[in-house]
Amino acid sequence: MAADRLSALPDRVLQRVVSHLPVGDAARTSLLSRRLRTIWLQADGVNLDSRSYYGGDYDGGKVGRQLFHAALAALGAAGRRPVRSLSVFADSSFQNDFLEDIMRVSPGMDAVLAAPATRRLEELHMELSAEFCQTCDEYVLPASLLLLPCQPSLRVLDLDGLTLGPPCAAADFGRLETLKLASCKTSLEGLQAMLDAAPRLARLCLKGVSFTAEGLDWEARTKRRLLLRCPDATVSVAVIHCHGTSGLDIDAPSARSLRYKGYLEHFPFGPASPSGPPVNLQHVEVSVCTECSNNRRYRREAQQAPPHALFWGSIGRFRRLRVLKLELLDINDIAVLRSEEEDGVFLKPFPELVFLELKGSYEVDSHAAAVAIANLLHCSPALQVFHLKCKLHGDLRAVPKRLHLTDERKARLGLEKSMESLERHKSEKIASPSSGVEDGDGRGDDDLAALKARSFPCLESHLKKIRLEFELKSFDCFEVRLAKFLVENALVLEEMEVHDGSQRVSDHIHRKLPIWRANSLKSKIKIVGEYK
Repeated sequence: MAADRLSALPDRVLQRVVSHLPVGDAARTSLLSRRLRTIWLQADGVNLDSRSYYGGDYDGGKVGRQLFHAALAALGAAGRRPVRSLSVFADSSFQNDFLEDIMRVSPGMDAVLAAPATRRLEELHMELSAEFCQTCDEYVLPASLLLLPCQPSLRVLDLDGLTLGPPCAAADFGRLETLKLASCKTSLEGLQAMLDAAPRLARLCLKGVSFTAEGLDWEARTKRRLLLRCPDATVSVAVIHCHGTSGLDIDAPSARSLRYKGYLEHFPFGPASPSGPPVNLQHVEVSVCTECSNNRRYRREAQQAPPHALFWGSIGRFRRLRVLKLELLDINDIAVLRSEEEDGVFLKPFPELVFLELKGSYEVDSHAAAVAIANLLHCSPALQVFHLKCKLHGDLRAVPKRLHLTDERKARLGLEKSMESLERHKSEKIASPSSGVEDGDGRGDDDLAALKARSFPCLESHLKKIRLEFELKSFDCFEVRLAKFLVENALVLEEMEVHDGSQRVSDHIHRKLPIWRANSLKSKIKIVGEYK
């Protein structure tokens, strides 16, 4: 007979386990043993899940009545401990009207929030999801929430798939530390009122949030650029795919961490922020493309600055960065030519940056990708860890051949490529009149001219770990030559990690890395790889 390990657990652990069960299942644990009879009442978390009440028919109202009846019964049970955490998940695998019927029964969600057991609620997690046609109007978090007993005690408010009600002058989120909104609708005034009432708010995450505006049609709303002011306590900001406007500027002077996914033109820490860029920003993760690549009308009408100017004008403002993670639709977009560097308009140094990660694809002409990599290495003199994951354009949705170059800039790029190659060949001819080549050891290096034509302080004294991920197309592809350049020129390198998506990496690159390193008369390094 199997041992009863569940009974050996302390009460506080059993309470934690039970708090993750749907509310009906949690109540039924009282039938399992005399010891478990009151455990579910002492759990400080309640979990509501509509999936526990599906009966196979298309009746969301029936599901909602069963769900909230069980919830109110559990919250009102004798001996119930005050609830600290409430999780609500309502799901429809049908149209949104099924979800709407669940959430609009009475008594329902409003009654749950008003129950005496939730008056000291600290965490509220709500996720509403419909398979088809969800509008976020299936449930409107009422303004009365701002007047409920639980409002001043909330520390975490995590909402997904609903609408925030109108602002309330009596709002007081004095303990709120984390606010997460995903796929929600709200007015700018309503959200700003909530932030103004949360002086301790440390973390703000907005994902797919739509901002409503009475009296404005869709086109007028999309042309607005909005401003959201955060409390001084806010140190972490995330803005992810909040489209539907012309941009959302975040004024967060104390921010130390930023995560952003969206259009480069809509970068949230723009010049419109009254407090200017956060001076202590240290950790940045961005995944961006340009709006004109996805909007032909925008491309025709807008006279937008080129992508490299937008990128360096945004990211280059943060001088205290220590971690920078970039994911770009096209690495070539951020390349700044040597002739453009000389006036110092674009490239700005990151003197404290120690970790750099670059992901993206590049055009068939890899020279511009090398220029972009050279720009980043040049601006990061103290860099210690460098990760690069790149590939040729292969995704039809990635809009290949999309490098935004004017005819003049294309000509300048071609000229600089030719001049850098000529200078390199001259220097190599003087230094080494005859040399053998093997596996790309000298053949077709023109695309690395931007890297070979200059020196990098980080390669000379700081860079210790390098990780490269790519698809090996040939033994002489751009990434292989880049690996050779890095392993030969990073003087204090300790570890080189290469993943090429196939087993051939062990047959070629891993065999060549020590040879290249030894030929350059540098110290030995650790070779790391992944074999699939």
